[in-house]
Amino acid sequence: MKEQDSIPSASTQSSAEPSLQVRPESEEELPNAVVDPPPAETHGEETMIDIHPPAHGGITRRDFFVHLFIVVLGILIAIGLEQAVEYLHHRNLAAEARRALVDERSQNETANDFNIFATKRHEQDLKHDLAVLQALRAHQPLPPGPFIVRRVTSFYAQEEWQKIHQSGTINYLSGNLGGATFRYEVQDNFTSLADRSYSDLSRAASVLRSATDPPNRSFEQNMSFSQFFRDLEAAHENLPQQQIDAAWATQAEPGNVTALSPAQIDSLERALQIALADDDAMLNICFTIKRNLIRNPMH
Repeated sequence: MKEQDSIPSASTQSSAEPSLQVRPESEEELPNAVVDPPPAETHGEETMIDIHPPAHGGITRRDFFVHLFIVVLGILIAIGLEQAVEYLHHRNLAAEARRALVDERSQNETANDFNIFATKRHEQDLKHDLAVLQALRAHQPLPPGPFIVRRVTSFYAQEEWQKIHQSGTINYLSGNLGGATFRYEVQDNFTSLADRSYSDLSRAASVLRSATDPPNRSFEQNMSFSQFFRDLEAAHENLPQQQIDAAWATQAEPGNVTALSPAQIDSLERALQIALADDDAMLNICFTIKRNLIRNPMH
């Protein structure tokens, strides 16, 4: 049998081997092909960005009111939270102020009890002094006891009361504060009267002074009487009478009463009488304060 060179046909070759895609050398070979144009030169200009409108449609009346409600609700919540914080702050300030006023009231109640005691004691001293002056005028023996014109008073505290007015905390306190307002005004009246009377009486008693007088008092004596003053106030005037008399005697005037002239006796006697009237007025003020404290309790 004669061998023949077998030459595969085109169909056989296409089915036996995979087809190869050959890129055309020119655009004319593919008339239907789409060829991307070359990028345009910008020459330094910025590329424009397309902005597309939102996909959803326009805002309806319902959407508008929903948004409005959310905004209003947020504002109301913010205002409510601010008011709540402010209320709690004011409430805390009011509680602190009330506690401070209760403490100050207790101090003033103690001071008022002492002022009642000290004013009564001062009246006794002034009456003794008047008896001494009358004995001098009549050339009779002088009554025993020190010649005391000094007045001792306790200070009424009002720092907390002034503080709550200056800070505006008074506006946050509940309840009727009319009684406390009246009491502080009366306390001021007592202080003013005591200061004026003390000044007038001290000037009148200056006739007892002379160039040979010993020092009126030392710092140690002042500290000793100050400690006695605190002990007496803390004990609500219930110390032994002998201890009270001994401490009060340190307040005696150092001058010689027997050296007074008739005119000086008359002048001093008149001042003592005015001071007695002042003591009566101060006692009435103290009693008013005590009634106010009883009738207007504060907790």
